[in-house]
Amino acid sequence: MTLTTNLDLGIDPETDDPSGAQLLTTALSILAGHERAARQVINLVPAENAMWPIARLPLIADLASRYMFDQHPDPDCAQWRFPGAREAQWLETGLTVPLLQRMLGSAHVNVRPLSGLQAMEMTLACYPAGAPVAVLSPSQGGHYATADIARRLGQHVLTVTGPDPHRLDLGQLAGLCATKRPALFYIDQCHALMPYDIAAITDTVKEASPGTVVHADISHLLGLVLGGAVPNPLDCGADSLSASTHKSFPGPQKGILATNRSGIAASWQLVQPQLISSHHFGSVAALGLALASFADRAGDYANTVVACARSLGKHLASAGWDVAGADIGYTHTHQLWVTTTPRLAARVAAERLYAAGIRVNWLEDLPLGHPALRLGLAEAVWCGLAPADMPFLAQLIDQALTGAREPADIATDVAVLRTGERFPFAVHPDEAATTALGEVTALLGGEVGGTS
Repeated sequence: MTLTTNLDLGIDPETDDPSGAQLLTTALSILAGHERAARQVINLVPAENAMWPIARLPLIADLASRYMFDQHPDPDCAQWRFPGAREAQWLETGLTVPLLQRMLGSAHVNVRPLSGLQAMEMTLACYPAGAPVAVLSPSQGGHYATADIARRLGQHVLTVTGPDPHRLDLGQLAGLCATKRPALFYIDQCHALMPYDIAAITDTVKEASPGTVVHADISHLLGLVLGGAVPNPLDCGADSLSASTHKSFPGPQKGILATNRSGIAASWQLVQPQLISSHHFGSVAALGLALASFADRAGDYANTVVACARSLGKHLASAGWDVAGADIGYTHTHQLWVTTTPRLAARVAAERLYAAGIRVNWLEDLPLGHPALRLGLAEAVWCGLAPADMPFLAQLIDQALTGAREPADIATDVAVLRTGERFPFAVHPDEAATTALGEVTALLGGEVGGTS
């Protein structure tokens, strides 16, 4: 299951001067090799997910090359200085944005950010230099970049901590808000076994500092929030939220913002032109299709993800591995944190799993104080794994880590485990949709094949 490299294809980048045709052959061969491998492995990287194939179509369609600056849903009111996407504007204004508004219960949705990090930048950029901004400590699962970005914007960073990675010190938070009056509390839990109690946090902040805006970054939790397995921060009193759309939610690599406060939405619109030019209309359309494929069974998917993560954690612990969060049932999200030292280093453990066809993170900044593996079940469930598969998956992971079997033999079993129903939670196209899909794929197939 090894990917082909340029050297395998006879091209030495230091001595050869290959033609465009040779480079194209090499590139397509590598792409084909990756695609073959991706269909035979189990990806447990919690920051990634697999898109439903139909949702990928906009990424290779003509509209992926077009600007779509006009956000008004009425074409007669749009100015269309860049008219290339005019016929397709409904994919943003009639599909993606309304679906997000409905599923998040949000009056205002912004799909302009290219990523969750850029959504973070847009949120922070709404506040002037010198403004006090509160952020999570990395020991609480806070994102590595948040404090640095705020400092680069000239803001005064305040750090919020807690007794363990799953709880904040609400007394410390109340004191900080009462004395420092932060303009914003940015809650960005990128390492999350237990979602924070946003309702309790918001109540604490608003009582101590009514003017503080509470913003929840749910990049890792979006699919679980949309499916109801994790509470929606907007329902819990948060003023706004942001997310990337490719982690627990199976969408394209994109970012979103949502709020019920018109003033916050207007602030995003003001800073947007200085931070974003093209917002990648093809990705917006892909997000809309991903939402449409997801909406009907979002709850089933989200609850299955959490159930699988908890089951896998239990079985790995039973096999003798140190799985964090035993006191909370190992997890209430898609993530698991597994310590492999002193038996073997986290980096070595990740490489052994890779050789066996299982992809995982190994990280040094988990709120554990030492390197460990970070696993996620979102993609595995979206691609067809179920709770009944978790004992066998735990056994394969244990065999790979202990060296009980050859990696190639384990990889064969992993590939078989992947052969169940693909995308069982995605919508099944009806007759009309199937006809339209045939037309789209015929057009795009002709383009790729050079026949049109």
